[in-house]
Amino acid sequence: MKLLRIWVLSALSGMLAAGCATLEPEPEPPVGQAVLEARLTALDTRLAALERQIVEQRREQWVTLDQSLAEVGRDIQGTRESVAALRRKVEKPAVVARPVSVVDDAIWKAYRSVDVPLGAFPEGGGKQVVFPIPTTIPDSAREILVYAQVATGYVEGGPHRFRVAVAPDGGREVSFYLYATGQSQAGWGYNSDNVWLPMPQNRQLVLQAEGKPFFGEWNSETRIIGYR
Repeated sequence: MKLLRIWVLSALSGMLAAGCATLEPEPEPPVGQAVLEARLTALDTRLAALERQIVEQRREQWVTLDQSLAEVGRDIQGTRESVAALRRKVEKPAVVARPVSVVDDAIWKAYRSVDVPLGAFPEGGGKQVVFPIPTTIPDSAREILVYAQVATGYVEGGPHRFRVAVAPDGGREVSFYLYATGQSQAGWGYNSDNVWLPMPQNRQLVLQAEGKPFFGEWNSETRIIGYR
């Protein structure tokens, strides 16, 4: 019995030794195609994200640079315009103000020239004559330009004052005067004037002479030479 047990144990030991000698480590299972593709896709996605980030950063940098350049360009343009304006101001010749001429005056633009003879002054003694203003002068006229002259030669009568008057509203008078002196002389003396008078409502011009009546060589005239 004791020998039988020893033989069994020896046999079992041999079988175990043989079994251990033939065992090898199991190989790792191969990685599947789907896993590799998933990893590759993840890497591609990450790479694309990095590329987009770099492009976006560069775009922002270029936009900032463009804005800075545009601002500098505006500053340069403003400086150029200021320099040009200053140069024009320095180089521009001084403008001398032209005096307002008679032609430019609004009052003179309404002026109308005429030649309407009225008549002569009386010889003196306070005598007065009235001349109607011809229809050549329209009722719309506001003023008339009256020319009056007195010429004295070899004449007696001494100092005289000749008056030209109108009554604008039928009551008040507006007038001007000429002075002349009558004396025995070999030459002639002249006095004349042009005066604007209001256009009278009664369309009458009054002539009057104050002083000793002239006796000798003398003459006079009045006429309307314009209106407005």
